[in-house]
Amino acid sequence: MLILQIAALASAAAAPAQARPDPNCSDDNGVDRCATQRQAQTRALFGLRSIEQHREAGDQVRRVFYVDGYGRDMIVIALVRTPGREPMAQIHFPRRERQRATPPLEAPVSHIVWGEMLRRSASFDRSYAPRAGNPQDVSICLHSWVYTIEANDPARANLAPGSLRRKTEDSCQRGPAAEFAWDLQRAALPLFPHCDRLDPDQHRNPAAQLAACAMLTGDRMAAAEVMNRLNAFRRARRTEDGLLLQGSFAQRAQIDWNGIRSDPGDLYKGNFWLARMASEGSPSFFVQSVEGLAADRVRVAAFLERSVDGAEGSPSTHMRAPIEMIWVFGPAQQFEVESATVGAWERYRPG
Repeated sequence: MLILQIAALASAAAAPAQARPDPNCSDDNGVDRCATQRQAQTRALFGLRSIEQHREAGDQVRRVFYVDGYGRDMIVIALVRTPGREPMAQIHFPRRERQRATPPLEAPVSHIVWGEMLRRSASFDRSYAPRAGNPQDVSICLHSWVYTIEANDPARANLAPGSLRRKTEDSCQRGPAAEFAWDLQRAALPLFPHCDRLDPDQHRNPAAQLAACAMLTGDRMAAAEVMNRLNAFRRARRTEDGLLLQGSFAQRAQIDWNGIRSDPGDLYKGNFWLARMASEGSPSFFVQSVEGLAADRVRVAAFLERSVDGAEGSPSTHMRAPIEMIWVFGPAQQFEVESATVGAWERYRPG
C-alpha cells in the first residue's frame, strides 16, 4: 500500500510538469486560453463566428478577446470591414447565465483609426527578444489580463496574398500582442460616446469601461451620467459615510425600505439610507441596469447582497434584496434620487 501511495504521488507530481501550459495561455484560474475547444466555447459565449469563417466571407478583421485578471471573459473588440461596406467597430458582450443576451455595440471607424490599427497590428503575432537583466532578479506579476488576438487580411489582386494570424498573450509577457490589445481598446472607446462618458477613474482600463456599457440602455448618455453617481452608493455602507451621499437625494425624495419609509420632513435622506444599511449589516451594492427614460429621467435596477452565517458546520446563506431607483435631473444641475424602493431579502445561489 505504501509503495502504491508513493508511486501515485510521484505520478501526480510529474503530471503538471508534462502538461504545463504555455505561460501566455493560462488565465488566473489556470484555464488554457490557447486550447482549440476553449476558444470555440469562448466564441459561443460571445455569439461570434470563427476567424476562418470571416476569411471565407472575404472580411478584413482585427479583433481582441479580453480576459481580466480574475479569469473572466470581459468583452471582444472587433474592427470588421466586409465587402461592400465601410469599416465598423463592434463591442461584443458575453452571454451571462440567467440573463438576456446584450446586443453588440457598433459604430463606424474613420479611415485614420482604421489605418492606424492596421499599422499597429502588423507585428502582434511576433515576440520580442528576451530582455537582458540580472538572472537573480525575481519578477512577480499577479492577476494579469490575457488577450487572444485574431486578424484576417483578404488577398488583393496583384498586391498581396491573404493572411490569417492568431496569438494569445499574457500581459505579464509585455509583448506586441498585449501592446496592440491596449492600442485597440484606447482607440475603440471614443467611438462610443456614452461609454466614453463613464468616469474612467471608476474602471480599470478602457476595456472595463466598455464592458460596463452593457448595463446602459435607453438614453444612454443620461444613463452614463447616473451610473457615474452610483459609485457613491457602492462605497457608502456605514452611518459615518454620510459625505459620500451628499447631493445624491432630492429634498423630497421618497425611500421605501421593504415597507419602512423615510420621513418626508427629513431634508437629508442619506441619513435614512445609511441607517438602514447599517441595520442590515452593511451589505454590498451592485448595479444591474441603468435605463435612460428621458434626458432628465433614469431608472436604475440594482440589488444589495450579503451572506448570513449558517449553523455550526453548515454553509453560509447568500441573500439579495432588489432595488429600484428613479433619478431626475434636479435644480443643482445634476441627477439626484427622486425615489428608491428596496425589496425583501431572498436567498439566491451564486454562480
